[in-house]
Amino acid sequence: MYKKHKRFERYALFGEVAKLLSFSKAAESLGISRSYLSSQIHQLEQELQTSLLIRSTRSVRLTSAGAKILASMTEVNGHLLEMEKALSHTQSEVSGTLRITAPTIFSHRYLLDLCTQFQAIHPNIRFDLDIGYTREDLATSNFDLAIRATNTPPETMVAKKIMTYHHICCASPSYLAQAGTPVHPEDLRAHNCLSDPHLTNWRFSDENNQYEIATDGDLLMSDNALLRDAAVRGKGIIKLPSYLVQPQIDSGELVAILTQYHTMTNGIYLIYPPQLRDSKKLTMFVDFIAQRFSD
Repeated sequence: MYKKHKRFERYALFGEVAKLLSFSKAAESLGISRSYLSSQIHQLEQELQTSLLIRSTRSVRLTSAGAKILASMTEVNGHLLEMEKALSHTQSEVSGTLRITAPTIFSHRYLLDLCTQFQAIHPNIRFDLDIGYTREDLATSNFDLAIRATNTPPETMVAKKIMTYHHICCASPSYLAQAGTPVHPEDLRAHNCLSDPHLTNWRFSDENNQYEIATDGDLLMSDNALLRDAAVRGKGIIKLPSYLVQPQIDSGELVAILTQYHTMTNGIYLIYPPQLRDSKKLTMFVDFIAQRFSD
């Protein structure tokens, strides 16, 4: 009688090959030899009495049977990840690791301070932070918490809104003294507007009209903190989230312009899987953040 654990191992090995469509890449990912991997897949095909892969010297393709096993193993791996994630949150004390994915701007402005303050209260907590703009799927990834700027949080997750922000158009006093102050969105066409290369169309509205301005500038980059710093140095006009530029406006380094026009409004949400509702470390951190923002 075959050993069930060996059959499951072969299914898992096949799942990696099927996902990557490469024996070499799968062997490297699994940390095993290519020859062992190939022998196990061959053994699995013998046991099932069917071909799972179509091999050539340059490529690997799935048969219909192989595709069915890949779909099943993807689902199995999802269940295993869900189980492991839930088990890591069964401790009654506030300890262990919290894995968080968060947008860059929010992280620069708030997240490091929040994590440091929480660790001062709960020194046995560790944070594993993924900072960027990739929207990780919490149902299939290993993250416990996502911090997202959105107006439509996913209905399948627990979502707690902690703040609302809008975009502010602003520039340094030195730039405005030299180039003049725009009084209408259309005036921006004659100014050096600094932005993300994919967000050069700026939208405004008032009670009667909506305006979409195709801006132009000599400095485009995807890091909003650096765009803010460039504006402080007098390089041009920016349109960025209020919580990123408000400190510089309060200090006088930047001046808000076109304030009579409305800009995009978003919410910041804390989002986590419903199976983690009873996780003490997660709920304590979520409540901690919510309290900080309510203060």
